[in-house]
Amino acid sequence: MNRALILRSLLPRARASFSTTTRSQIQNKVKENQLRFQKDDGLPVHLKGGLMDTFSYTVIMGLTVAGTAWVCYELFTLSMPKK
Repeated sequence: MNRALILRSLLPRARASFSTTTRSQIQNKVKENQLRFQKDDGLPVHLKGGLMDTFSYTVIMGLTVAGTAWVCYELFTLSMPKK
């Protein structure tokens, strides 16, 4: 019974420690992002984020192609017998 009374007395203090003023300062952009990503503009969803998405996609694809070419070259050179 004592534990219940202690927990009951702590409850108002726990509620008072959280402030609701920061919630009003942060804008919820979920609806805006949903409209942007669901818009039918012919772009895949991983490129609809803007310039940074396009840049990172291009860099990653370039590294992937270069890595694949390098692996193919190394496999080719390793498959040839040494003279």
